[in-house]
Amino acid sequence: MEDTTIRVIIITGTPGVGKTTVATELAKSLSSNVLDVSELVQKENLVSMSDDRRETLIADMKKLRTRVRGILAKTKDSIVIEGHYAYDVVPKSANIMTFVLRRDPDDLEQKLRKRGYDDRKISENIAAEVLDVCLIGAIRRLGKDRLHEIDVTHSDVGTVVNEILEVLNGKREPASGKIDWIAKLEAEGKLENFLSSTVRVEGIEYGHLAGDSET
Repeated sequence: MEDTTIRVIIITGTPGVGKTTVATELAKSLSSNVLDVSELVQKENLVSMSDDRRETLIADMKKLRTRVRGILAKTKDSIVIEGHYAYDVVPKSANIMTFVLRRDPDDLEQKLRKRGYDDRKISENIAAEVLDVCLIGAIRRLGKDRLHEIDVTHSDVGTVVNEILEVLNGKREPASGKIDWIAKLEAEGKLENFLSSTVRVEGIEYGHLAGDSET
């Protein structure tokens, strides 16, 4: 039987939304440790294959889930797990709350360009953000009642962490579904341009790429 007493806090979202920074500050507030899923994959070579087109690695999900399950079995306190596919590696029966960080596509593009991403990688990640890839993946695996969505576009790290703590402490009800980037793009007259420039996002498999670390 899985251990259901562990408090697992998942921080997920498209690369560029600020997961690592938020996870680090949240862990400090909770006196918890942070598990960076992408870092774990690369450090322990939990890889199934290399994606040469994207110049990154693809995680071996079976090995990764087994490794994470082992880490949780040895964890007595709460733990913060971060990564754009972190929701897909934790046992469903664990005591989980998932936080999906969202960022306005225009702002996200600027963040990714500063990282030096090429146009294709930027397009893929913006498409993933606009099409709710991480949100949908998390809901499908863990359910909507254990998930809270946060627009971080105009918020500093402290504000985001405080909102997370309010949810964890029962002072705010978990909520999702209010962020609609497609409607925003349409209202701004940018939707047609977005659709014409967006590359095909390869479903939820996008989430298993192991090379997109946060800063």
